[in-house]
Amino acid sequence: MISSQDAITWIAVISAIILSIYFMMESMRKPKEPEYETMEILECPKCGYTVTKEFEPGDFIGMIKGKCPKCGTPLIIKAIYEVEKKNEKNLKTPNNL
Repeated sequence: MISSQDAITWIAVISAIILSIYFMMESMRKPKEPEYETMEILECPKCGYTVTKEFEPGDFIGMIKGKCPKCGTPLIIKAIYEVEKKNEKNLKTPNNL
């Protein structure tokens, strides 16, 4: 017959094994892939004014989009690129230091 002390020991051993397996599996998980946002640079060919905006579907390099706030010349999309989104959990602000 198994005593209550032996049963508690077996439960502790099995729990330790399960926890070890869980932590080992957790450490082997792939890191989360970073998220990206697509940006575009618009430039005025006349005065050189540039502005960076969020990409909109259908935009392409060379597309005329809006007018220059300085001289009124149409702005042209010069570049489209992706930047990694900032993880808000890792940002250090005075509130979470």
